[in-house]
Amino acid sequence: MRLELTVPKSLGGQTAMLEALDAVQASEPTRAVLQPILEIVKRALSTGVQQEFFANFERYRNDETLPVQGDKGIRIALDLPDEDLEAARGDLLDVAMAGSERIWQTTSDGQAAAVFEVLCDILEEALPLSEQQPLLDANLSDLAD
Repeated sequence: MRLELTVPKSLGGQTAMLEALDAVQASEPTRAVLQPILEIVKRALSTGVQQEFFANFERYRNDETLPVQGDKGIRIALDLPDEDLEAARGDLLDVAMAGSERIWQTTSDGQAAAVFEVLCDILEEALPLSEQQPLLDANLSDLAD
């Protein structure tokens, strides 16, 4: 599955989504898929290194020399292994709800909560590229209303 999203730049450097993942009862397959993606967002890693970072997360998780993105939104561009997503499916919806609720309770960060929930929904439903960004944008615009 291809994942392509641009999330708000304000999420760079924030740990709320990773802390929510730690706090909820996510299965190991769910953690294995979400943790590298959330770390990519937190660190605003360059799209040129994201695939390698995802594939070899344990090797690169503490590498502070990886290139980062510029000043615009944080772009995620990854090919995710179908077998990894299959193993996480079923758990992702529960994690989406519990994680976004946790973010609201601990930080009141609506953007982080929306991104966390939408990311889980996209992965759970294996949404096509044409539906990914519009779903996130709609959720983020609901916060502004």
